[in-house]
Amino acid sequence: MEKKSLQSFSRIAFVMMLTAAFLFVVAGCGNSKQENRLKTYGHDGYMGYSNSNPNLPNRYQYLNYDADGKMVEQVLEPLTGIERTQIYFNGTALHVNIKVNKSLSDAQAEQLLAKAQSVVQYNMPRYDVHVEAKK
Repeated sequence: MEKKSLQSFSRIAFVMMLTAAFLFVVAGCGNSKQENRLKTYGHDGYMGYSNSNPNLPNRYQYLNYDADGKMVEQVLEPLTGIERTQIYFNGTALHVNIKVNKSLSDAQAEQLLAKAQSVVQYNMPRYDVHVEAKK
């Protein structure tokens, strides 16, 4: 008798597990099709990374010295008293030579140098910025 009761118990347990699994699947399928869709990114050769975060430096046109040099010129343009700018890179070092207007006093030239240093360093945090001023 114990063998039959054990078999019937295992059958009941099996049927209950199947019922639970069926209910779990049915409940999961109740969502609309819009909710079940996964958001995917385009096949861009980087497994979707550059589309999912366009600021990652994995695109050849994102990080280059030419674009960084133009950015430095752009942030220095509003500063008055700069006649000419020369920019060169050495690895992670960014060197900026500015020619200061001769009509500025030495104190004004020092203020302009400090302002240029802070503006460039703030906008180009991945570089070690060196700014020099000449009249």
